[in-house]
Formats: sequence, C-alpha cells, structure tokens
Amino acid sequence: MADTPPRPLLPVRGPVRQDLRLKDGTRLVADIWRPDTQDSLPVLLMRQPYGRAIASTVTLAHPAWYAARGYFVAIQDVRGTGESEGDFDALVNEAEDGAETLDWARDLPGSNGKVGTYGFSYQGTTQFLMLAGGARPDAMAVSMASWSPLTDWLSEGELFRCRMSTFWAAQMARLKARRTGDEAALGALAPDRSWQAQFDFLMTRPDLSHLSRWASGEPGVDPAADLNPPPAVPLMQTAGTADFFLRGSLAADRAFRAVSAETTHLILGPWGHIGWNRSAGLARLAPGAEISVDRAQLAFFDHYLKDIGPRPAGVTAYDAGTDSWHQTETIAGSGSRIYHLTSDGLASQMVTDGRLTTGPAKPGTDMLVLDPTRQAPLCGGAFTGPVDLGPLHDRSDVACYTTAPLAEPMHLRDRVEAEITLDVDGPHPGLAATLAVVDRHGTATALAATVTRLKGGTLRLVFEGLFHSLHPGQALRLSIQAAPLPDVQPYPATDLTDPGVIATTIAIDHGASRLLVFTADQETPHA
Repeated sequence: MADTPPRPLLPVRGPVRQDLRLKDGTRLVADIWRPDTQDSLPVLLMRQPYGRAIASTVTLAHPAWYAARGYFVAIQDVRGTGESEGDFDALVNEAEDGAETLDWARDLPGSNGKVGTYGFSYQGTTQFLMLAGGARPDAMAVSMASWSPLTDWLSEGELFRCRMSTFWAAQMARLKARRTGDEAALGALAPDRSWQAQFDFLMTRPDLSHLSRWASGEPGVDPAADLNPPPAVPLMQTAGTADFFLRGSLAADRAFRAVSAETTHLILGPWGHIGWNRSAGLARLAPGAEISVDRAQLAFFDHYLKDIGPRPAGVTAYDAGTDSWHQTETIAGSGSRIYHLTSDGLASQMVTDGRLTTGPAKPGTDMLVLDPTRQAPLCGGAFTGPVDLGPLHDRSDVACYTTAPLAEPMHLRDRVEAEITLDVDGPHPGLAATLAVVDRHGTATALAATVTRLKGGTLRLVFEGLFHSLHPGQALRLSIQAAPLPDVQPYPATDLTDPGVIATTIAIDHGASRLLVFTADQETPHA
C-alpha cells in the first residue's frame, strides 16, 4: 500500500474547545487540534457520541497524529452527548446537525475551505447521514459503518439482531443515565447483568433508549434510500470480513462505485469491529495482515484535499489464503462454479457424508432436527471470526457439505450464494449457514456466516466480502443449522422469544439446492 511522502511534522496545539450554535438553538461542542502554522489548511471533521476525547481511537490514530501531518482536526460531540446540548436519539438528528456542522467546519479560522470527514462505526454513519442532509464534504473516510440501518445494522435476513443491538443500546443508555443522574437505570444496566435483563429493562424506557423503536423495525433513517444515487464525493471505506457492518460497507461501496468508480476506494481486511492489528489470534493466524489504515486515510486525504500523491487503489484487500495484501480495482470475480448438494442422507450425522459436487444434481434429502433446548451457537463471520469449526460441525443438528479436495487453486472473490430448498415442520424462525475452508488435515476454518428467516421453499443465502485463495488439497464446506433464539428473532421483537421445547424438522432437498461460487478464475462466464 502506498504510504505518504516524507515530510516534516508540525507542532500541534490543542485541544481547543469551540462551540457551534445550531439553527434551533442547540449548542454542540467540539475540540479542535491545530497545527502550529500560518498556512491555511483543510479540516478533518468527526462527529461522535461517546465523548469527543475518545475520537475513534479504539481503532484509529489520535487526532493529534493527523494534525501534525497538516490538517485542522475537529472532533464534535453529537447532540445530547458529551458536553453538547439536546437529547441523543440514535441517528435521528445526524442529517441536519451534520449538514450545519460541515458549513461551520469550512469557516473555522485557518481553514482553506476544504473539509474531509472521517470516523469509525457510528462516526461513519454520521457521514452518510450528513450527505442525506444535503452536505457535500470534499472527501469521506468511513470505517465500518451502516449504509442502510434496517438491513445492515438492526437486522440480517429479516431477523432482528437482538443480542447485538441490546449491547450497543445499553452502552448508549448508560451514557444518557450518567448524564441525567438516573441511578436506577445505571443499576438496571450494569455491565454484569445479562443482555436479556437489559433488553427487558430498555423496553420499558423509550425515554432512555432507541431500542424499543428499533425492535419494531423502525430505525427512523435510511441513507441508502435518501441517497439513491449518492453524490460523487470521494469515498474511502475500511471494511472487515468479520465485522457486523460488512454488508453495509459493501453496499455503500457498490452505490458510490456505480456513480464514480474513479473516486471510490475500499480497504478490506480480516478484522472484526474492534481490534484491528491488535488481536493475538489474528497475529497467529495472519501474521502478514497488519496494515495502517491511518496512513491509507492520510494518503487519501492528501490526494483529494491537497493534490498530493497518487490516486489510491480502488481496492486494497487482504487474502488470508496467501497471507498477503493485494491492490486491484474490484473484488468482483471473473468466473464462477456451481456445486450441488448431495449425500446419503447422513449430512448431519457424519461430517464426511454431505458433499458439494460439480456433477448433475441428484434427488435426495437430509433431515435436520433443531432441538430448542440445545441450540447450536453462531460461528464465523461477524459472530466469531475465522475460528475452528470442528466442535460445531461435530453436532448432529448441523448439516455439512464439502467439496472434494481441490486439484487446482481457487480464488474466491466477492461472494458465494447458496440456494437451499427446504420443507419446514416446526416453529423455529431462523436459519444460519457458515462457509469454511477445510485444510488437508480436516480442520475447518470459518470464512463467512449469515442468518435468514426460516421458511419453506427456496432460501437464498449470501456470503459477502470474500477475497481468499484456496490451495490444492484444501476444500470448501457449507454448513447449515438453526439460528439461536433469542439472539436473532423476527420482527417485531419487543418481547424476547422463548426457544420453547418443540423441535423443528428441516428437510433439505438436494435436487433443487446449489452453491454458486464466484472466483477470479476464468471457468464459466456469469451474468
């Protein structure tokens, strides 16, 4: 990856507090980090809800790092957080507040009028919402953020991400309770309490949290719908193959790339939501994966805000199969392979019975029984990352289908799609699936995972963000199981669903089920 050219570092002054009075009278507070120079410089703006001193440093460099390299940096507490006035209501006010803040940032003393925005997670979604409010920054660096909250944050496959949504809602509710001195709420939301207890409490306190609205499937905003198509603002996104916002990052990349591929950039790494480059497991499994997103963002801003340096690559992606980074213009594959599911009916009893074959589809059925009293956990992808799936695949309530050992290399690109035809007898509402690579010794390591609403007929499962090389002797495996309740459950989800005691039986029809693998190999052209 291209680094920024050497340059002398500037002394930095800050943080200096600066307030913005919005049109409705609400006062928002920011810290400004200023290079000690008389030159007019671009501004980098971040808007975040956790207290502006944090400034996305859980993943990114401190604002002073960017300031020393020639930028004014403004970190603002969004409405109702930190020292900013008003009431925090997740996502609801960020479009208008962000648009006003961008105008304010352009006029900061010392600014040359150019503004880039940056930030991680919520601080990334505030950037998309700023666009929806009519703002047009000169460049945006978005890390692991939601593009369409209902479909890539709150839910997946028509199932509410209940457990995950509760954790973040409780975090934000604790901040609000501390702000208002609500000791009862702080006790009810103590981190050592179960997420189920926190969920039940937050359902009774819509004044304290957005969760009751989200549990009804109402995030209140949708940048993807409001920005269709998005403006041609230069965009660099950082996405993680084990991040729960991966689908949102990829959807935003496709939307911006369709408008202006030349100014759209993606970094795709082997990361979960937090812990880039710092995970002991990542260092062991992927020693070559360490990379500086901050240096990449600096080069991006230098190019678009200062006309310094070359255009960044369209895509910078990590391949765990070769433990190496690659620069290209797309992660899309140029070929495809179709595999059919087959077995002797024992795919859930014997890990070696279920097969993925390239021959003609053959009739057959696997019966999968989902016992709600001993639910299988969610593994892989955003749930656990690239873990050993051996314990999961040893369960009799998980059906596994594996290709023959590869004779030639296969380079997975972009996505794998599964079309699974099912008959369902029972009340269980969710299905989960995992894609894994199996080495020569039989160890299965998760590549991606997904969940979807369980219903009869043909279900489409999509594994996204794939950039992985398989070697001769390795194999690809698809596993199918129930999605545990109440971790994910159908909308509305204002009450936690008891998994109950009634089993659900799934009949997997081989003849009408298949796996479509998109690759970098020139096998079969695909539409």
